[in-house]
Amino acid sequence: MVSEQGDHLLERRPRAESAAIAGIVYALLTAVTLFIIEMIPRPSATEAEWTDWIDDAGNRRLLLLCLNLASISSVAFLWFVAVIRRRVGEREDRFFATAFFGSALVYVGLWLVTVSILASPAVIHSFSNGRALDWEVYRLAEGTAAGILLVAGLRISAVFVASTSTMFRLTGVVPRWLAYFGYAMAAAMFFVPIVTTPLGVGLPLFVLVASVTILVSRRSSDEDHLAT
Repeated sequence: MVSEQGDHLLERRPRAESAAIAGIVYALLTAVTLFIIEMIPRPSATEAEWTDWIDDAGNRRLLLLCLNLASISSVAFLWFVAVIRRRVGEREDRFFATAFFGSALVYVGLWLVTVSILASPAVIHSFSNGRALDWEVYRLAEGTAAGILLVAGLRISAVFVASTSTMFRLTGVVPRWLAYFGYAMAAAMFFVPIVTTPLGVGLPLFVLVASVTILVSRRSSDEDHLAT
């Protein structure tokens, strides 16, 4: 009996653990990407400050790295979403499952568009023999990227966190406290009217906490089953 239970658990473990690992990878890569974004001169910077910054080859490489990390983190995030949906399975509520999946896709699109806009000067420099993007054009582009990331993207992230938390609460696949933690995060991201950079880490933080919780609870569950 113990052997059969162990074989069954080993069959199921990769699915749960792969979601957790993908979530951790997403959170860490996104944190690094956001850290690089914070290094970019703000729209309020002078033309000389911006020109000096983008003329530095190291800074241009950072922008290209930022774009690559965002792409990889998006793949990890989608893997996290796919495995969570499979884990919840037929127990999922269709309304919240639709909000969960739809907001995930919209978020990934907004995230990649934002980072692509921010990395555009480095991309243009690479493909146009060193031609730089006009300062005024980039100020507009950076403002657009900030609006997407900190306004539209933040609200979509809140929908994802809230719908994920509801699915967790209704199905009981993780401890109930995680759902309430998610509700608090979603409320902060959705209702705070002031655009604040720290709220931009809300989704990566939630995914990181959820992923670590899945790993810990899964391991405890496996040990309890094997002990019996």
